[in-house]
Amino acid sequence: MPEQTYFEDVEVGMELPPIPKPVTNRKLVKYAGASRDYSEAHYDLETTTRGKWGRIIVHGMLKAGCIAQMATDFMGPNGLVLKMGSTYRAPDFVNQTMTVRARVVGKEETDDACLVSCDAWIENPEGQTTTPGQFTVALPAKDGRAAAYPAQPAVEYDRNGTMKGERLAYGDPEEWMKHIGEWWTPWVSQVERPWITAFADAVGDPNPLFRDEEYAANTIRGGIVSPPTFVEPMDADWRRFEMDAETVVAGEKSIFPMVSLNRQWTAIGAGDGYCDFHWFADIHPGDVMSGYTRWTEPYEKTGRSGTLLMTTRESVIENQHGQIVSTSKRGTVHIIPK
Repeated sequence: MPEQTYFEDVEVGMELPPIPKPVTNRKLVKYAGASRDYSEAHYDLETTTRGKWGRIIVHGMLKAGCIAQMATDFMGPNGLVLKMGSTYRAPDFVNQTMTVRARVVGKEETDDACLVSCDAWIENPEGQTTTPGQFTVALPAKDGRAAAYPAQPAVEYDRNGTMKGERLAYGDPEEWMKHIGEWWTPWVSQVERPWITAFADAVGDPNPLFRDEEYAANTIRGGIVSPPTFVEPMDADWRRFEMDAETVVAGEKSIFPMVSLNRQWTAIGAGDGYCDFHWFADIHPGDVMSGYTRWTEPYEKTGRSGTLLMTTRESVIENQHGQIVSTSKRGTVHIIPK
């Protein structure tokens, strides 16, 4: 059970206790169900042996969830995660143990909150950093100042979008490019306690904030809340796309859609590139969440394996009261061989 950390207790340079994360195929299947990310790359050996890595790989967002666990363990029951990001530089594989590490790199007192920033990263068994990241938490102070979320952001988004979003990845790239910037059909999710608990279990996070009503009621949250990266399954048409993807790829055993912005290019693989989240409110059991997403401009860079095409999207997650819970930006990297 995480103890309370106060702003005065923290010093720049502090190393946080590492968190070992063993990964099994069972764990990846649990995460696929809890997050609605059913890509065969994360559980089907027959599919992955034909892919770039030849092995089952860990979900990028599961690794983000592990970094979020480091943040929630550090902040204690009365702290808040305000922002977090991670970049996926190398895959992690099933039947290995990842290790999450973090270090305090900054402290700041504002008119509204006491903030602590940390660098965080995931190491594989060889000690290689596969997933660098960072997070910022608001901590209570010993003089009685409480942690608080920032004010609601001034974000413009279309609640009445009609685009079919991610499904365009299977179609004509030129058609896909025409719809950059258009908001997708909203994805509405009813949140219940079993889903929150299943998500926390899938990440491997035992924090009682996510499962113990009596414990959570005695914190600033006032009751059970979801883990920070629980907002991932709220991403708009992407999850609706996942539900019927089998009808699109049936018989092809394709891990990822073939994406190309230039008809001379064909992607040989794809995966999570990065994620960047900001939070402004909690998610509680009984909330009804609406996810609004749109594609943003893609970009390219050169990597060791060839050209890396990054397709990007941004999302706004809103609760039933019209309150923005989170905003995010995410990228998917597609490898175009030399």
